[in-house]
Amino acid sequence: VMLLCVLVHSSFAQFLKKGSLIGGGNFEFQTSKYQNSDSKGYSFSLMPWAGYSVINNLVVGVGLEMGYSGLKSSAANYKASSNSLLIGPIVRYYLKQGVFFHGQNNFGTSNVTTDFDGSKSKQKINSSYSRFGIGYASRISDTVLFEPLMGYYHQFNDDPIGDSGGFFIMGGFTIILKSAP
Repeated sequence: VMLLCVLVHSSFAQFLKKGSLIGGGNFEFQTSKYQNSDSKGYSFSLMPWAGYSVINNLVVGVGLEMGYSGLKSSAANYKASSNSLLIGPIVRYYLKQGVFFHGQNNFGTSNVTTDFDGSKSKQKINSSYSRFGIGYASRISDTVLFEPLMGYYHQFNDDPIGDSGGFFIMGGFTIILKSAP
């Protein structure tokens, strides 16, 4: 309860002014455990994004995600890899100390290559990612921030393997392109 009171009190302080335009990019690594199977995977993503501070400390924006993932099943001789391109909204709320809350939902397609007992196939599937996390914006200068972020993600697919979810770690830089007066 005390932590919540401190966070709420500090949330009224100004970290980013209303009207600020920001841009940045993140690099993400995540692990996966797929539902209804023993499959485990990994992925790497690059995510450039841009946002606008609609009120003090609240940034709304859009992000592009370019990713690569791999999957392996220990119960079967199965491997899969995919390349994806996704786009979607991003929302961040910054507290005075630089702590921020992050939410995003990206939609797009993935090109998937599978190898099951030597039989290879390729297909295009629809995907979406939801991410919710907490991060810290460390000021390198007045206009450049280093922002590590961690949290939980859930991936929705229209393929037979099903949905996945897990822990993610992401890091990147944000540049304040235009600071409001």
